[in-house]
Amino acid sequence: MITKIVLASVFTGAFFAFGQNETDVYRLSNTYVQGSARFDAMGGSFGALGAESGCIGINPAGFGRASVSSFSFGVIGTSVKTTSRFNENTSSMDAFNVRIPNLAGTIVSDVSSSNSGLIYTQISFGMNRIANFNNSFNYSGQQFESLLDVFASGASGIDPNTLYDYQPYTASLAYQTYAIDPDANNNYYPRLNSGDMLHNRTVLNKGGINEFYFAISANYIDKIYFGASISYNTINFSESLVHKETLTDTTGVSLRSFIYQYDYSTKGGGTNLKLGAIFLPTDFLRLGIALHTPTFYQITDESTANMQALHNDGMRTVDPSFIPADKYKYRIWTPTKFVGSLGLVFGDNGCINVDLEYLNYGWGRLKTTNDEAYVDYDYAAENKVVKDQLLDALNVRVGGEWAINNTFFVRGGYGYYPKGDTLARSYGKSYSQTISGGLGFRINRVYIDLSVRYLMQSTVYKAFYESRTELDITNTTFNVGMQYKFDYK
Repeated sequence: MITKIVLASVFTGAFFAFGQNETDVYRLSNTYVQGSARFDAMGGSFGALGAESGCIGINPAGFGRASVSSFSFGVIGTSVKTTSRFNENTSSMDAFNVRIPNLAGTIVSDVSSSNSGLIYTQISFGMNRIANFNNSFNYSGQQFESLLDVFASGASGIDPNTLYDYQPYTASLAYQTYAIDPDANNNYYPRLNSGDMLHNRTVLNKGGINEFYFAISANYIDKIYFGASISYNTINFSESLVHKETLTDTTGVSLRSFIYQYDYSTKGGGTNLKLGAIFLPTDFLRLGIALHTPTFYQITDESTANMQALHNDGMRTVDPSFIPADKYKYRIWTPTKFVGSLGLVFGDNGCINVDLEYLNYGWGRLKTTNDEAYVDYDYAAENKVVKDQLLDALNVRVGGEWAINNTFFVRGGYGYYPKGDTLARSYGKSYSQTISGGLGFRINRVYIDLSVRYLMQSTVYKAFYESRTELDITNTTFNVGMQYKFDYK
Protein backbone atom coordinates (compact mmCIF):
# COMPACT_ATOMS: atom_id res chain seq x y z
CA MET A 1 0.00 0.00 0.00
CA ILE A 2 1.21 3.52 -0.74
CA THR A 3 2.92 5.13 2.24
CA LYS A 4 0.61 7.70 3.77
CA ILE A 5 1.36 11.34 4.52
CA VAL A 6 -0.75 14.00 6.14
CA LEU A 7 -2.05 16.64 3.76
CA ALA A 8 -5.56 17.72 2.78
CA SER A 9 -8.39 17.41 0.28
CA VAL A 10 -10.08 20.27 -1.55
CA PHE A 11 -13.27 18.25 -1.78
CA THR A 12 -13.78 17.59 1.91
CA GLY A 13 -11.57 20.11 3.64
CA ALA A 14 -10.42 17.22 5.82
CA PHE A 15 -6.94 15.87 6.42
CA PHE A 16 -6.18 12.80 4.44
CA ALA A 17 -3.38 10.46 3.60
CA PHE A 18 -2.39 10.06 0.00
CA GLY A 19 -3.50 6.58 -0.81
CA GLN A 20 -6.82 4.89 -0.29
CA ASN A 21 -9.20 6.41 2.23
CA GLU A 22 -12.54 8.12 2.90
CA THR A 23 -11.70 10.91 0.45
CA ASP A 24 -11.68 8.46 -2.44
CA VAL A 25 -14.98 6.93 -1.34
CA TYR A 26 -16.60 10.35 -1.09
CA ARG A 27 -15.23 11.56 -4.41
CA LEU A 28 -16.65 8.60 -6.33
CA SER A 29 -19.99 8.69 -4.50
CA ASN A 30 -20.71 12.43 -4.70
CA THR A 31 -21.98 12.87 -8.27
CA TYR A 32 -24.08 15.46 -10.10
CA VAL A 33 -25.71 13.83 -13.10
CA GLN A 34 -25.46 15.75 -16.34
CA GLY A 35 -27.43 14.94 -19.45
CA SER A 36 -29.17 16.67 -22.30
CA ALA A 37 -29.71 20.43 -22.27
CA ARG A 38 -33.36 19.82 -21.40
CA PHE A 39 -32.34 17.62 -18.47
CA ASP A 40 -29.81 20.19 -17.20
CA ALA A 41 -32.25 23.09 -17.59
CA MET A 42 -34.70 21.34 -15.29
CA GLY A 43 -32.07 20.76 -12.61
CA GLY A 44 -31.68 17.08 -13.42
CA SER A 45 -35.14 16.43 -11.98
CA PHE A 46 -36.84 13.79 -14.13
CA GLY A 47 -37.52 10.76 -11.93
CA ALA A 48 -41.29 10.63 -12.54
CA LEU A 49 -41.39 12.24 -16.00
CA GLY A 50 -39.12 10.17 -18.21
CA ALA A 51 -38.87 10.14 -22.01
CA GLU A 52 -35.49 11.83 -21.60
CA SER A 53 -31.96 10.38 -21.89
CA GLY A 54 -30.82 11.92 -18.60
CA CYS A 55 -33.29 9.81 -16.66
CA ILE A 56 -30.71 7.00 -16.67
CA GLY A 57 -29.04 8.81 -13.78
CA ILE A 58 -32.28 8.76 -11.77
CA ASN A 59 -34.85 6.18 -12.88
CA PRO A 60 -34.42 3.86 -15.91
CA ALA A 61 -38.20 3.38 -15.99
CA GLY A 62 -38.29 6.83 -17.56
CA PHE A 63 -37.30 5.26 -20.87
CA GLY A 64 -40.61 3.40 -20.73
CA ARG A 65 -42.35 6.72 -21.39
CA ALA A 66 -40.89 6.85 -24.92
CA SER A 67 -43.31 5.94 -27.72
CA VAL A 68 -41.00 6.77 -30.66
CA SER A 69 -37.36 5.99 -31.32
CA SER A 70 -34.87 8.80 -30.91
CA PHE A 71 -31.23 9.83 -30.90
CA SER A 72 -29.78 12.76 -28.97
CA PHE A 73 -26.44 14.36 -28.25
CA GLY A 74 -25.07 17.53 -26.75
CA VAL A 75 -22.04 19.76 -26.45
CA ILE A 76 -21.23 21.69 -23.29
CA GLY A 77 -18.79 24.37 -22.26
CA THR A 78 -17.90 24.46 -18.57
CA SER A 79 -16.40 27.45 -16.81
CA VAL A 80 -14.98 26.89 -13.31
CA LYS A 81 -14.01 29.85 -11.16
CA THR A 82 -12.37 29.25 -7.80
CA THR A 83 -11.82 32.13 -5.38
CA SER A 84 -9.40 31.47 -2.53
CA ARG A 85 -8.83 33.42 0.69
CA PHE A 86 -5.63 32.74 2.63
CA ASN A 87 -4.73 34.94 5.60
CA GLU A 88 -6.69 37.90 4.20
CA ASN A 89 -5.18 37.49 0.71
CA THR A 90 -7.69 36.78 -2.08
CA SER A 91 -6.96 35.29 -5.48
CA SER A 92 -8.92 33.47 -8.17
CA MET A 93 -8.36 31.04 -11.03
CA ASP A 94 -10.56 30.36 -14.05
CA ALA A 95 -10.69 27.37 -16.37
CA PHE A 96 -12.85 26.52 -19.36
CA ASN A 97 -13.29 23.28 -21.28
CA VAL A 98 -15.60 21.86 -23.94
CA ARG A 99 -16.76 18.27 -24.12
CA ILE A 100 -19.67 15.99 -25.02
CA PRO A 101 -21.81 15.36 -21.91
CA ASN A 102 -24.21 12.84 -23.40
CA LEU A 103 -24.91 10.57 -26.37
CA ALA A 104 -28.11 8.57 -26.29
CA GLY A 105 -30.26 6.36 -28.43
CA THR A 106 -33.63 4.71 -27.75
CA ILE A 107 -35.23 2.09 -29.99
CA VAL A 108 -38.97 1.67 -29.41
CA SER A 109 -41.00 -1.37 -30.39
CA ASP A 110 -44.82 -1.40 -30.57
CA VAL A 111 -45.91 -4.68 -28.97
CA SER A 112 -49.57 -3.79 -28.34
CA SER A 113 -50.77 -6.47 -30.77
CA SER A 114 -49.62 -9.19 -28.34
CA ASN A 115 -52.60 -8.38 -26.05
CA SER A 116 -50.34 -8.87 -23.03
CA GLY A 117 -50.94 -5.42 -21.65
CA LEU A 118 -47.57 -4.20 -22.86
CA ILE A 119 -47.87 -1.35 -25.35
CA TYR A 120 -44.24 -0.39 -26.01
CA THR A 121 -40.85 -1.81 -25.10
CA GLN A 122 -37.61 0.12 -25.35
CA ILE A 123 -33.91 -0.57 -25.64
CA SER A 124 -31.74 2.40 -24.69
CA PHE A 125 -28.01 2.97 -24.73
CA GLY A 126 -25.63 5.87 -24.38
CA MET A 127 -23.21 7.86 -22.26
CA ASN A 128 -23.65 10.54 -19.60
CA ARG A 129 -21.16 12.63 -17.65
CA ILE A 130 -21.89 12.15 -13.94
CA ALA A 131 -18.96 13.95 -12.26
CA ASN A 132 -16.58 16.75 -13.17
CA PHE A 133 -13.35 17.05 -11.17
CA ASN A 134 -11.89 20.01 -13.07
CA ASN A 135 -11.01 22.59 -10.46
CA SER A 136 -7.79 24.55 -10.04
CA PHE A 137 -6.78 27.19 -7.54
CA ASN A 138 -3.85 29.13 -6.15
CA TYR A 139 -3.21 30.90 -2.88
CA SER A 140 -0.36 32.94 -1.43
CA GLY A 141 0.40 34.84 1.75
CA GLN A 142 2.51 34.90 4.89
CA GLN A 143 2.26 32.78 8.02
CA PHE A 144 4.66 31.50 10.63
CA GLU A 145 3.87 27.79 10.30
CA SER A 146 5.67 25.89 7.53
CA LEU A 147 5.16 22.63 5.68
CA LEU A 148 8.64 21.75 6.93
CA ASP A 149 7.28 21.71 10.48
CA VAL A 150 4.90 18.92 9.43
CA PHE A 151 7.64 16.97 7.68
CA ALA A 152 10.02 17.27 10.65
CA SER A 153 7.34 16.23 13.15
CA GLY A 154 6.43 13.17 11.11
CA ALA A 155 10.04 12.00 11.04
CA SER A 156 10.53 12.14 14.80
CA GLY A 157 12.48 9.13 16.09
CA ILE A 158 13.31 7.68 12.65
CA ASP A 159 16.93 6.99 11.83
CA PRO A 160 18.04 9.05 8.76
CA ASN A 161 19.24 5.84 7.08
CA THR A 162 15.70 4.41 7.08
CA LEU A 163 13.82 7.66 6.56
CA TYR A 164 12.99 6.81 2.95
CA ASP A 165 11.39 3.53 4.04
CA TYR A 166 8.95 5.31 6.36
CA GLN A 167 8.49 8.83 4.93
CA PRO A 168 9.37 8.69 1.20
CA TYR A 169 6.92 11.41 0.15
CA THR A 170 7.69 13.96 2.86
CA ALA A 171 10.51 13.96 5.41
CA SER A 172 12.88 11.94 3.22
CA LEU A 173 12.65 14.57 0.48
CA ALA A 174 13.19 17.39 2.96
CA TYR A 175 16.18 15.58 4.48
CA GLN A 176 17.68 14.92 1.05
CA THR A 177 17.52 18.64 0.24
CA TYR A 178 18.91 19.71 3.65
CA ALA A 179 15.67 21.48 4.55
CA ILE A 180 15.39 19.51 7.80
CA ASP A 181 18.10 18.04 10.05
CA PRO A 182 18.12 15.43 12.86
CA ASP A 183 19.66 15.82 16.29
CA ALA A 184 21.41 13.08 18.26
CA ASN A 185 18.05 11.56 19.24
CA ASN A 186 16.69 11.62 15.69
CA ASN A 187 14.33 14.46 16.45
CA TYR A 188 14.16 16.58 13.32
CA TYR A 189 13.98 20.34 13.02
CA PRO A 190 13.55 22.55 9.94
CA ARG A 191 16.25 25.01 8.91
CA LEU A 192 14.07 27.97 9.74
CA ASN A 193 14.21 30.86 12.17
CA SER A 194 11.45 32.80 13.93
CA GLY A 195 10.41 34.75 10.82
CA ASP A 196 7.28 34.21 8.73
CA MET A 197 7.20 32.07 5.62
CA LEU A 198 5.77 33.34 2.35
CA HIS A 199 3.53 30.54 1.02
CA ASN A 200 2.45 29.99 -2.56
CA ARG A 201 0.57 26.86 -3.62
CA THR A 202 -1.07 25.91 -6.92
CA VAL A 203 -3.36 22.88 -7.11
CA LEU A 204 -4.60 21.51 -10.43
CA ASN A 205 -7.46 18.98 -10.35
CA LYS A 206 -8.65 17.36 -13.57
CA GLY A 207 -10.89 14.55 -14.72
CA GLY A 208 -14.38 13.18 -14.21
CA ILE A 209 -16.63 10.13 -14.36
CA ASN A 210 -18.47 8.98 -17.48
CA GLU A 211 -21.32 6.48 -17.37
CA PHE A 212 -21.90 4.12 -20.32
CA TYR A 213 -25.25 2.36 -20.04
CA PHE A 214 -27.61 -0.17 -21.58
CA ALA A 215 -31.26 -0.20 -20.47
CA ILE A 216 -34.46 -2.08 -21.18
CA SER A 217 -37.90 -0.76 -20.29
CA ALA A 218 -41.58 -1.24 -20.99
CA ASN A 219 -44.97 0.50 -20.93
CA TYR A 220 -47.82 -1.46 -19.34
CA ILE A 221 -51.30 -0.17 -20.33
CA ASP A 222 -50.06 3.45 -20.13
CA LYS A 223 -50.22 3.21 -16.33
CA ILE A 224 -47.08 1.43 -15.14
CA TYR A 225 -43.62 1.88 -16.60
CA PHE A 226 -40.65 -0.15 -15.46
CA GLY A 227 -37.02 -0.38 -16.46
CA ALA A 228 -33.59 -1.72 -15.62
CA SER A 229 -30.12 -0.66 -16.67
CA ILE A 230 -26.57 -1.83 -16.34
CA SER A 231 -23.82 0.76 -16.46
CA TYR A 232 -20.07 0.84 -16.67
CA ASN A 233 -18.50 3.96 -15.16
CA THR A 234 -15.01 5.12 -16.08
CA ILE A 235 -13.08 7.36 -13.70
CA ASN A 236 -10.11 9.55 -14.50
CA PHE A 237 -8.81 11.91 -11.83
CA SER A 238 -5.48 13.66 -11.37
CA GLU A 239 -4.17 16.13 -8.84
CA SER A 240 -0.93 18.05 -9.21
CA LEU A 241 0.29 20.49 -6.60
CA VAL A 242 3.30 22.77 -6.37
CA HIS A 243 3.98 24.25 -2.93
CA LYS A 244 6.63 26.95 -2.55
CA GLU A 245 7.78 28.68 0.60
CA THR A 246 10.26 31.55 0.89
CA LEU A 247 11.83 32.75 4.11
CA THR A 248 11.10 36.39 4.91
CA ASP A 249 14.07 36.45 7.31
CA THR A 250 17.20 34.41 6.58
CA THR A 251 19.20 35.48 9.61
CA GLY A 252 21.27 32.59 10.95
CA VAL A 253 20.05 29.91 8.52
CA SER A 254 21.23 28.66 5.14
CA LEU A 255 17.79 27.92 3.70
CA ARG A 256 16.25 30.55 1.42
CA SER A 257 13.27 28.75 -0.14
CA PHE A 258 11.98 25.34 -1.16
CA ILE A 259 9.53 23.85 -3.66
CA TYR A 260 7.58 20.67 -2.98
CA GLN A 261 5.77 18.91 -5.84
CA TYR A 262 3.25 16.08 -5.71
CA ASP A 263 1.41 14.29 -8.52
CA TYR A 264 -1.37 11.79 -8.05
CA SER A 265 -3.70 10.04 -10.50
CA THR A 266 -6.59 7.62 -10.26
CA LYS A 267 -7.99 5.56 -13.11
CA GLY A 268 -10.45 2.72 -13.21
CA GLY A 269 -13.96 1.57 -13.89
CA GLY A 270 -16.93 -0.06 -12.25
CA THR A 271 -20.39 -1.47 -12.87
CA ASN A 272 -23.78 -0.84 -11.29
CA LEU A 273 -27.40 -1.82 -11.75
CA LYS A 274 -30.44 0.45 -11.57
CA LEU A 275 -34.06 -0.65 -11.20
CA GLY A 276 -37.08 1.61 -11.38
CA ALA A 277 -40.81 2.00 -11.87
CA ILE A 278 -43.22 4.85 -12.62
CA PHE A 279 -46.93 4.72 -11.81
CA LEU A 280 -49.63 7.05 -13.17
CA PRO A 281 -52.65 7.12 -10.81
CA THR A 282 -54.08 9.87 -13.06
CA ASP A 283 -52.95 11.78 -16.13
CA PHE A 284 -52.07 14.63 -13.77
CA LEU A 285 -50.05 12.70 -11.17
CA ARG A 286 -46.98 10.52 -11.65
CA LEU A 287 -45.01 8.64 -8.98
CA GLY A 288 -41.55 7.16 -9.43
CA ILE A 289 -39.27 4.95 -7.39
CA ALA A 290 -35.76 3.68 -8.15
CA LEU A 291 -32.92 1.72 -6.59
CA HIS A 292 -29.26 2.17 -7.56
CA THR A 293 -26.92 -0.60 -6.47
CA PRO A 294 -23.38 0.27 -5.40
CA THR A 295 -20.92 0.89 -8.20
CA PHE A 296 -18.17 -1.72 -7.87
CA TYR A 297 -15.00 0.06 -8.93
CA GLN A 298 -11.58 -1.38 -9.73
CA ILE A 299 -9.08 1.43 -9.15
CA THR A 300 -5.41 2.03 -9.93
CA ASP A 301 -3.56 4.86 -8.15
CA GLU A 302 -0.19 6.24 -9.16
CA SER A 303 1.79 8.87 -7.27
CA THR A 304 5.16 10.56 -7.15
CA ALA A 305 6.75 13.52 -5.38
CA ASN A 306 9.89 15.64 -5.55
CA MET A 307 11.48 18.58 -3.79
CA GLN A 308 14.23 21.11 -4.20
CA ALA A 309 15.62 23.66 -1.76
CA LEU A 310 17.60 26.81 -2.35
CA HIS A 311 20.36 27.49 0.18
CA ASN A 312 22.83 30.33 0.43
CA ASP A 313 25.40 28.12 -1.34
CA GLY A 314 23.14 26.84 -4.10
CA MET A 315 20.26 24.55 -5.00
CA ARG A 316 19.90 21.12 -3.37
CA THR A 317 17.91 18.42 -5.16
CA VAL A 318 16.85 14.85 -4.44
CA ASP A 319 18.96 11.93 -5.58
CA PRO A 320 16.91 10.15 -8.32
CA SER A 321 17.06 6.89 -6.34
CA PHE A 322 15.15 8.61 -3.50
CA ILE A 323 12.32 10.01 -5.65
CA PRO A 324 9.24 7.95 -4.71
CA ALA A 325 6.93 6.45 -7.33
CA ASP A 326 4.12 4.08 -6.42
CA LYS A 327 1.35 2.21 -8.16
CA TYR A 328 -1.41 0.44 -6.28
CA LYS A 329 -4.67 -1.30 -7.12
CA TYR A 330 -7.72 -1.57 -4.91
CA ARG A 331 -11.52 -1.54 -5.05
CA ILE A 332 -14.25 0.84 -3.93
CA TRP A 333 -17.95 0.14 -3.42
CA THR A 334 -20.05 3.28 -3.46
CA PRO A 335 -23.27 3.54 -1.39
CA THR A 336 -26.66 2.29 -2.49
CA LYS A 337 -29.09 5.04 -3.54
CA PHE A 338 -32.86 5.25 -3.20
CA VAL A 339 -34.84 7.73 -5.29
CA GLY A 340 -38.46 8.75 -4.91
CA SER A 341 -40.10 11.12 -7.41
CA LEU A 342 -43.32 13.07 -7.81
CA GLY A 343 -44.42 14.55 -11.12
CA LEU A 344 -47.33 16.83 -11.96
CA VAL A 345 -48.30 17.15 -15.64
CA PHE A 346 -50.54 19.95 -16.88
CA GLY A 347 -51.64 18.43 -20.16
CA ASP A 348 -49.64 19.86 -23.05
CA ASN A 349 -48.90 23.03 -21.09
CA GLY A 350 -46.05 21.85 -18.90
CA CYS A 351 -44.92 19.83 -15.90
CA ILE A 352 -43.18 19.93 -12.50
CA ASN A 353 -41.03 17.18 -11.00
CA VAL A 354 -39.49 16.65 -7.56
CA ASP A 355 -36.78 14.05 -6.86
CA LEU A 356 -35.71 12.98 -3.37
CA GLU A 357 -32.49 10.97 -3.46
CA TYR A 358 -31.25 9.29 -0.29
CA LEU A 359 -27.84 7.77 0.29
CA ASN A 360 -25.50 7.24 3.19
CA TYR A 361 -21.91 7.96 2.19
CA GLY A 362 -20.83 5.92 5.22
CA TRP A 363 -22.07 2.80 3.43
CA GLY A 364 -19.18 3.08 0.99
CA ARG A 365 -16.33 0.62 1.39
CA LEU A 366 -12.70 0.15 0.43
CA LYS A 367 -11.74 -3.36 -0.62
CA THR A 368 -8.44 -5.04 -1.31
CA THR A 369 -7.52 -5.75 -4.91
CA ASN A 370 -8.18 -9.11 -6.49
CA ASP A 371 -5.06 -8.67 -8.65
CA GLU A 372 -2.62 -11.35 -7.48
CA ALA A 373 0.33 -9.13 -8.46
CA TYR A 374 -0.46 -6.93 -5.43
CA VAL A 375 -0.35 -7.81 -1.76
CA ASP A 376 -3.72 -7.99 0.02
CA TYR A 377 -4.47 -5.19 2.45
CA ASP A 378 -7.01 -5.07 5.28
CA TYR A 379 -8.94 -1.77 5.05
CA ALA A 380 -10.61 -2.21 8.44
CA ALA A 381 -9.14 1.01 9.86
CA GLU A 382 -9.93 3.04 6.74
CA ASN A 383 -13.47 1.68 6.54
CA LYS A 384 -14.06 2.58 10.17
CA VAL A 385 -13.18 6.19 9.29
CA VAL A 386 -15.57 5.98 6.31
CA LYS A 387 -18.34 4.76 8.58
CA ASP A 388 -17.67 7.28 11.36
CA GLN A 389 -16.87 10.39 9.31
CA LEU A 390 -19.16 10.12 6.29
CA LEU A 391 -22.87 10.86 6.72
CA ASP A 392 -26.23 10.25 5.13
CA ALA A 393 -27.75 12.88 2.85
CA LEU A 394 -31.06 13.64 1.19
CA ASN A 395 -30.51 15.31 -2.17
CA VAL A 396 -33.43 17.33 -3.52
CA ARG A 397 -34.00 18.29 -7.16
CA VAL A 398 -36.92 20.33 -8.46
CA GLY A 399 -37.57 21.09 -12.11
CA GLY A 400 -40.30 22.50 -14.29
CA GLU A 401 -41.16 23.12 -17.92
CA TRP A 402 -43.76 25.33 -19.57
CA ALA A 403 -44.76 24.75 -23.20
CA ILE A 404 -46.05 27.39 -25.62
CA ASN A 405 -47.99 25.89 -28.54
CA ASN A 406 -45.99 22.70 -27.98
CA THR A 407 -43.15 24.22 -30.02
CA PHE A 408 -41.39 26.58 -27.58
CA PHE A 409 -40.38 25.57 -24.04
CA VAL A 410 -39.21 27.49 -20.98
CA ARG A 411 -37.49 25.53 -18.20
CA GLY A 412 -35.98 25.98 -14.77
CA GLY A 413 -34.59 23.88 -11.94
CA TYR A 414 -32.93 23.79 -8.54
CA GLY A 415 -30.80 21.20 -6.73
CA TYR A 416 -29.88 20.95 -3.07
CA TYR A 417 -27.03 18.60 -2.08
CA PRO A 418 -26.03 18.35 1.61
CA LYS A 419 -22.36 17.57 2.16
CA GLY A 420 -21.85 13.98 3.13
CA ASP A 421 -18.72 14.48 5.23
CA THR A 422 -18.68 15.49 8.90
CA LEU A 423 -15.64 17.72 8.53
CA ALA A 424 -16.84 19.21 5.24
CA ARG A 425 -20.09 20.35 6.84
CA SER A 426 -18.13 22.39 9.37
CA TYR A 427 -16.42 24.42 6.64
CA GLY A 428 -18.38 26.96 4.62
CA LYS A 429 -21.96 26.09 3.79
CA SER A 430 -23.13 22.62 4.77
CA TYR A 431 -24.52 22.04 1.29
CA SER A 432 -23.93 22.63 -2.40
CA GLN A 433 -26.65 23.85 -4.73
CA THR A 434 -27.46 24.15 -8.42
CA ILE A 435 -29.64 26.69 -10.19
CA SER A 436 -30.51 26.16 -13.84
CA GLY A 437 -32.67 27.35 -16.70
CA GLY A 438 -33.08 26.99 -20.42
CA LEU A 439 -35.13 27.09 -23.60
CA GLY A 440 -36.31 24.50 -26.07
CA PHE A 441 -37.49 24.58 -29.68
CA ARG A 442 -39.38 21.94 -31.64
CA ILE A 443 -39.08 21.86 -35.42
CA ASN A 444 -40.97 18.86 -36.79
CA ARG A 445 -38.91 15.83 -35.71
CA VAL A 446 -36.01 17.86 -34.34
CA TYR A 447 -35.78 19.28 -30.81
CA ILE A 448 -33.10 21.87 -30.07
CA ASP A 449 -32.41 22.77 -26.44
CA LEU A 450 -30.24 25.33 -24.65
CA SER A 451 -29.43 25.46 -20.94
CA VAL A 452 -27.19 27.00 -18.31
CA ARG A 453 -26.59 25.38 -14.94
CA TYR A 454 -24.73 26.87 -11.96
CA LEU A 455 -23.14 24.63 -9.32
CA MET A 456 -22.08 26.60 -6.21
CA GLN A 457 -19.82 25.13 -3.54
CA SER A 458 -17.83 26.42 -0.59
CA THR A 459 -15.24 24.56 1.43
CA VAL A 460 -11.88 24.85 3.16
CA TYR A 461 -8.60 23.49 1.84
CA LYS A 462 -5.89 22.65 4.36
CA ALA A 463 -2.38 22.15 3.04
CA PHE A 464 -1.56 21.00 6.59
CA TYR A 465 -2.99 21.43 10.06
CA GLU A 466 -2.07 25.08 10.62
CA SER A 467 -2.74 26.22 7.03
CA ARG A 468 -6.33 27.13 6.08
CA THR A 469 -7.62 28.44 2.77
CA GLU A 470 -11.30 29.21 2.16
CA LEU A 471 -12.60 28.30 -1.29
CA ASP A 472 -15.69 29.41 -3.19
CA ILE A 473 -16.24 27.40 -6.37
CA THR A 474 -18.69 28.32 -9.13
CA ASN A 475 -19.15 25.81 -11.93
CA THR A 476 -21.12 27.24 -14.88
CA THR A 477 -22.19 24.80 -17.58
CA PHE A 478 -23.60 25.87 -20.96
CA ASN A 479 -25.30 23.01 -22.79
CA VAL A 480 -26.52 22.84 -26.39
CA GLY A 481 -28.37 19.68 -27.36
CA MET A 482 -30.36 18.14 -30.17
CA GLN A 483 -32.82 15.26 -30.26
CA TYR A 484 -34.11 13.64 -33.42
CA LYS A 485 -37.19 11.38 -33.35
CA PHE A 486 -37.32 8.71 -36.02
CA ASP A 487 -41.08 8.29 -35.99
CA TYR A 488 -43.16 11.43 -35.83
CA LYS A 489 -46.67 11.10 -34.40
